[in-house]
Amino acid sequence: RRPAGAISLVAFRGFGSEDRVYIAGRVLEDIGAGETSGLHRRGTPLLKRLRDARRLLLSREVPEASVGIAFAGEQWQTVSDSNGFFDSCHTLDEPATSGPMWHRYELTLTGAPEGTDPPPTVVGRVLMRPGSARRIVISDIDDTVVYTGVANKLVMLWRLFATGAHRRSPFPGIAALYRSMHAGATGDEANPILYVSRSPWSIYPILEEFFQINDIPVGPVLLLRDWGLTYRHPLPRRAPEHKRVLIDRILAVERDAPVVLIGDSGQRDPEIYADVAQRHPGRVAAIYIRDLEPGRERSRELRALAMKLAKVGSEMILAPDSMTMAADAQRRGWIGTRHLAEVRRDAAGAA
Repeated sequence: RRPAGAISLVAFRGFGSEDRVYIAGRVLEDIGAGETSGLHRRGTPLLKRLRDARRLLLSREVPEASVGIAFAGEQWQTVSDSNGFFDSCHTLDEPATSGPMWHRYELTLTGAPEGTDPPPTVVGRVLMRPGSARRIVISDIDDTVVYTGVANKLVMLWRLFATGAHRRSPFPGIAALYRSMHAGATGDEANPILYVSRSPWSIYPILEEFFQINDIPVGPVLLLRDWGLTYRHPLPRRAPEHKRVLIDRILAVERDAPVVLIGDSGQRDPEIYADVAQRHPGRVAAIYIRDLEPGRERSRELRALAMKLAKVGSEMILAPDSMTMAADAQRRGWIGTRHLAEVRRDAAGAA
């Protein structure tokens, strides 16, 4: 353990619309940036990489800490939960959509636990949907953007930590597809892309680096979950409703924007997305599912689910690859012809 009193505030990227904003972060015992630096360097020995991963995954949270949030001239308070995590969905008094897409916010520990020293103010960023945006893309990460094998937690963690962000590659064409969806048909729509995942918040820096290395937009805004790992409880807690809750929260903040949902057939993305579409009629413009095992029993189940959705006015597209998604998006007028060519080149280059 580090000396008592060392606490750090972690600011995650938030998102917002004209009058609402969502901000999240964590309050943790400070493990020191240098103690996990091996995860961010090429050529780091495997043993050090695994030690650094353990420090991240088993970081000690600070519960019931009062956190002050300052954004766009407004201030409010929130409290960290039993796992040191806090989030806040705040209704703004004045619209905050003018200016750049990214807006600054500040976190301050206003009620530090007894015997601890408050950390300095931390700055984070919020992606505010611009007026040019025509839709919002909500995408899974695991086995949708990059292959992780999320169904097997040990395999997933090995791939994330042992191989590192520099040695991971996204699915062929996916980076160009997401850049195209962000740009839109006109090239300047700046459609927000939000990523939801069952991966733990502890690996946020690694995923962030992976997205930046591969030029996958935008930011990115990552919405992960708390695994609650401790030495006494080394296995992640179950959270079957995690993605559903996150998507409902996004729809509540982005109240009037149509959304495109992107996931894969490996887990429960299709069922979760179908439920979202049925509970929020008119909000889901389309559902793209990367079919990981075409022709198997799972594909037949998903085709039946797609037919059921079609009866209530929603569409689920089963796609074996990124080009199939891009061709459908181009047909709908969501991306331009030039974007389709870019996805094709990207997919061919990765093959």
